[in-house]
Amino acid sequence: MPQVRPSRHCYFEIMDKRKHKIDGWFSPKGYLHFDRPVSFKFAKSFLDNSDNVARHSFFPFITYTKSTPRYRPEERKVESKDRLIAYASHLDSQVYARYSLCLAALLERIYSDEELSGNVLAYRAIGKCNIDFANDAFRDAVQRAPCTALAFDVSAFFDTLDHGLLKQIWCSLLGVNSLPSDHFAVYKSITKFAFVDRDAVYSEFGLRANTSTERMSRICEPAEFRIRVRGKGLVSQNTNHFGIPQGSPISAVLSNAYMLPFDRTMANLASQLGGVYRRYSDDILWICPSEYESQVSEAVDKELKALLLNSNLEKRERSVFSVAGSRTVVSDQPLQYLGFTFDGERKLIRSQTLARFYRRMKFGVRSAAIAARNCGSTKIFRHELYSRFSHLGRRNFVSYGRRSQEMMRSESIRKQLKRHWTNLHAELEKYQKKGA
Repeated sequence: MPQVRPSRHCYFEIMDKRKHKIDGWFSPKGYLHFDRPVSFKFAKSFLDNSDNVARHSFFPFITYTKSTPRYRPEERKVESKDRLIAYASHLDSQVYARYSLCLAALLERIYSDEELSGNVLAYRAIGKCNIDFANDAFRDAVQRAPCTALAFDVSAFFDTLDHGLLKQIWCSLLGVNSLPSDHFAVYKSITKFAFVDRDAVYSEFGLRANTSTERMSRICEPAEFRIRVRGKGLVSQNTNHFGIPQGSPISAVLSNAYMLPFDRTMANLASQLGGVYRRYSDDILWICPSEYESQVSEAVDKELKALLLNSNLEKRERSVFSVAGSRTVVSDQPLQYLGFTFDGERKLIRSQTLARFYRRMKFGVRSAAIAARNCGSTKIFRHELYSRFSHLGRRNFVSYGRRSQEMMRSESIRKQLKRHWTNLHAELEKYQKKGA
């Protein structure tokens, strides 16, 4: 393959000539980091010369753990699912965003040429959302009944992406034998990434977790970084040959690129068997004639292992859809997909998702009551609570649920949500009485 040599001409200029859209990558960040926020003019000037990227010294990612409560109905208890979040410095994030857009354009061309657009759902601008994807899957199950729906989940997806395989696929996207120096710098920074714990570095500089760039421009000056961050051993590095940080602007497109060989094999198999294959990040869905169930499961496991990935057996689910006497479709157990469930008749929001919303509502009301008491007031400020936890808010769980109800034409979802207003006021009244 011909080697791309972008030493004097940025790779993105080459992409321009190939009619690939590369604008829309710049996104200013409001968080605090080791560098100051950068303007579009500066970022574009920096990125227009690929030599700048090739020589660029990337700052460590700042990391923190995000805990999400999960209800386990079989054990009747709530557990926390911990996820490590990493965010890049201001200039680094713009570098990742623009190279992400470059790779995404190449990936989209492959999806179009190989008719994979309908198979890969996540991290793409295709004019659909999770509600559409779930509704399409449920419709496929009905139309293909009798059939079996198989749901697979990849264990520790981002944490186990193999660096060697990722590099090979990256080269394949660019059509080169080895990565150009600028792409190699980005690849190295995202695989052998350095990181610091947010709590540790904030403690070192006496900062609060909610400190933003509105109050100060950066955590510290470069000299302080060398002495008080790197010098005190706060910087760690990924020394494994696998794993990329979850949350960087380039992580999503790299995960899709990494799964390209898997997507090709699965889409080809679905065509052969008369089935349906869909992948949303690490959530894999198959709908196939029941006689091919074992063949599909074996193929999924085999192709994941070829990418040095493993399927999470605890999260593997199976739903068999059959046709009753009057063309009514029923399933032996509801199919769970992207936050919704379907039993052949009713489309519902997952009970765990609904329970998590009500836990957040209770916590929100309690926090508002404490804030009111600390201010010497017995009256809870309700405007924000209504915005976050009721139909009066424009972008919250209830509005998402109502949109789901309309798009799925599900009366069952409407019934799930109808008591949210009553429940919210019951919580308000409880704390109002305590403060009286």
